[in-house]
Amino acid sequence: MKTIRLVSVLALMLAVGGVATSCKKVNDADVQTAVQAVLALNPDFSGVSVSVMDQVATLSGTVKDETSKSLADSTVAAVEHVKSVVNNIEVVPPAPDFTAVDSLLNTGLADLFKSKGFEAVKAEVKEGIVTLTGEIRKRDLPALLERVDSLKPNQVINNITVK
Repeated sequence: MKTIRLVSVLALMLAVGGVATSCKKVNDADVQTAVQAVLALNPDFSGVSVSVMDQVATLSGTVKDETSKSLADSTVAAVEHVKSVVNNIEVVPPAPDFTAVDSLLNTGLADLFKSKGFEAVKAEVKEGIVTLTGEIRKRDLPALLERVDSLKPNQVINNITVK
């Protein structure tokens, strides 16, 4: 009878021990490394970082649009051992390209400064902002500013010296 009990206890211990070893806890650092490797494959995710705690991946950083944000979420959710994803990614659209606007403004200003009375005025254009420098007669200033405004710059900075 004692041997049957002893065998039963040993069998129970082996069964519990086998279950305990088969339920191996997943290391969060390993999951985080796997997620980082997956994110590194897509250049749109270069501004995204991840932290993993209890197999919950938390995404933070920036992407250019909502599509990239959703794609990052679904990509990370598909990584093995990720239970859920907390998506704290911010969408920051890329800065506007003012190259075409600056080119049009420079062309218009070059034509304008050829006019009589505006030869001593110079302009610098950057990101749609026109900065005027040089000298002009007082009576010519309103006409110049009106013509510069007609080119539709984002802003005009008037640093002109009036004679």
